[in-house]
Amino acid sequence: MKALFLLIILISSLFALPDEFDREKYNTGEKVFDNKCSECHEKSMDIQLLMKNFIEEDNKLLNLKAPTGNEISFRLKSQIGSREDIEFQLHEATDFVKDYLYNPDRSKTICLEGVIRHFKTMPSMKGKVTVEEIEDVTFFLYFLEGFNDVNEYYHKEDDF
Repeated sequence: MKALFLLIILISSLFALPDEFDREKYNTGEKVFDNKCSECHEKSMDIQLLMKNFIEEDNKLLNLKAPTGNEISFRLKSQIGSREDIEFQLHEATDFVKDYLYNPDRSKTICLEGVIRHFKTMPSMKGKVTVEEIEDVTFFLYFLEGFNDVNEYYHKEDDF
């Protein structure tokens, strides 16, 4: 009975919402992004410009090498898990990003086909990025696109 009670408390804590935004983890993740991801991924671009680039200009307007951070952010939150439990969704997103970075495969992509068709599959980052760095960069990416007015890139979904 005591073990069951402890298990219930442990599971409850996994599904709790974060008390406050961890700005330090976000900043650390941004540094990881800048140092390990920005060679191919732009951090953020106006979504209307991105859509024009991919839909009307066949990526010839911006000549991007990979999806932008804010595209990935939006897709992580809209396609991985449920937004009803931020902490658990963030955990699922981290698992997804780790798997994708270590074992990239186009069939796993969360990006739209109209976007991803312009890019080659990224090389594996195994041995180039640690699990801790993946956790930090996923935290950064998750909140980059905005969530509950957390940062400058926040926008309401109904703005689209």
